[in-house]
Amino acid sequence: MLTNLGWPDTPFGSTGRPVQRPVQWLTGVSCQWADAGTGPMLMSAAAVLIPVHRTRSTPVTSQLAHYGFKVMAAETDQDRALLDMLDEFLIQARRQAQVIAWHSAMDDLHGLRDLSRSCQGHRHPGIAAVSEAWENREHRAAGTARCVDTALDLDPTLGIADASAAHRLTVADELLVLQHPTHAQLCYDILAEAGETALVTESLAAGALTQALMSTLLGGKATGRLHWEERDGCEGPLNLHELVGTVAWDQFPTLFTRTPSW
Repeated sequence: MLTNLGWPDTPFGSTGRPVQRPVQWLTGVSCQWADAGTGPMLMSAAAVLIPVHRTRSTPVTSQLAHYGFKVMAAETDQDRALLDMLDEFLIQARRQAQVIAWHSAMDDLHGLRDLSRSCQGHRHPGIAAVSEAWENREHRAAGTARCVDTALDLDPTLGIADASAAHRLTVADELLVLQHPTHAQLCYDILAEAGETALVTESLAAGALTQALMSTLLGGKATGRLHWEERDGCEGPLNLHELVGTVAWDQFPTLFTRTPSW
C-alpha cells in the first residue's frame, strides 16, 4: 500500500488526533482489472481525498496541490488482500465522505461483488453498501455520501480521458497508458511469470492513483465543489502530471524518471 496519509487506517479522521476539526471530504475511487483466466483479478485500487468547503467551490492548482491518497496494488498474481483493504475504505467513505466520485462505478462494483462472493463466506459490507447506494443514487440515505458517477453525471457520452480533456485537465500520455486495460493485463502476465514485481506494482499504483484523481476532480466539477485556477479570466488547464508529481513523486521514483520498457 502507498499513502501520504498520517492515519491510513482511518483516513477521514482519528480519535487519536489532538485536535478534531470537521472536514468535508470529496473522495474519488478507481479500480484496475485483469483477466486471470478463471475470472477477473483486481490488480489495483486507489482513493483520493480532497478537503472541500461546505458552501463554496475550492480552487485547485498544480503548484499548491493538497490531497490525500491511498493506493493498493497487486504484488503477486494471487494477491487477494486488495479486496479487503478497499472494502474497509468504502465502509468509512460511505459515512464520512461528503461525496464519492467514481467513473463507471457499477462496472467496478459488479466485479467487486463477484470477487466477494468467491471468498467462501467472508463478507465485504463496504462493497455491498456502496453497491446498493449506487443503484439508488437519487435516493440518498441520511448521513451517507453523495454518489457521483463521472461517466453518467458529468458527460455521459465521454470516457474519462475525453471528459478530462473537455474540462481542461491535461493528462500526459505516459499516465494515460497506465490506465489502459491492456496495461493491467500485461502486469498480471508479468507477475504470473514472476517478473519484475517492484516496477509492475509501481506502474499499477500510478495508473490507479491518476484515474482516482481524475475522477475526484471531475466529481468536484460536477458537484460545484472544485474549480481550477484562472488565467486571464479563463479556467485551467490543470496538469495532472504536475498534480501527481507534486504530492506523490517520492512514491513513484521510477515512473517519474523513465517509461517502463517491457
